Amino acid sequence: MSPVVLSPFAALLLGVLAPAAGQAQEAPSPAPPDVTAMVRDAAFDPKTYFPSRYIRDRSIVRIAYTGDDYGWPVYSIAIAEGCLDGETIPRDDCASRLRARMARAPAVPDAARPRLRGSRLVTRVKETGAGSPEEVRQALGEMDLEWVEADVRACPGALDALARSAGAVWVPDAVAHPVPEDNMSGLVLHADIVRVEIQQYARLTAYSGWIAEGSPAAWAVEMAAALEPCWKPTPEPPPWRRPG
Repeated sequence: MSPVVLSPFAALLLGVLAPAAGQAQEAPSPAPPDVTAMVRDAAFDPKTYFPSRYIRDRSIVRIAYTGDDYGWPVYSIAIAEGCLDGETIPRDDCASRLRARMARAPAVPDAARPRLRGSRLVTRVKETGAGSPEEVRQALGEMDLEWVEADVRACPGALDALARSAGAVWVPDAVAHPVPEDNMSGLVLHADIVRVEIQQYARLTAYSGWIAEGSPAAWAVEMAAALEPCWKPTPEPPPWRRPG
């Protein structure tokens, strides 16, 4: 049989298409598990801190502090009022309660920034090989996270700090009073982010952003500081150890 002679153009076209055809047959590699997101969901969702028999979440204030663009979980706080956790005591004895609960990543010695707590925790969970939500929950059970609560009414300065939430600037001035050609105002790179939610029946106010002066994020950090000396262990099981 005579050899087939290809024109230079045909040879060039075949050389381009042949590798492409081979590449098309290769199955795409599966995306690696998002361990950071699984850690946040398992331990740092403040909506899970005050479960109730009839209402999934009884909290009125929710704070979540995450580090850098990666969203490393540092701490989350929820504040709830009234009777909780299936308590059987008379309602008049618990209706006035105001309690806070917090989950916080373990301390890192000599850490210069809070975000290092979160990044180190995620790294430790990854080192266990955990790749599913259940495996992450099991790994977190060995990580010595802080799981504590505080009596907000009995904590010195906490009620005053809570009241100052109403004075936070929830709308950036650059939005409320826009200036032409000033679209870079307020731009911050690689900042820690704080999400704040205030819930009152059907009313929800939410903010997520860096710790700008006067912002809800700055207020949330102040609220956490007011509660800091009052934390104590809570008998309520942590979210990552509750039955799924």
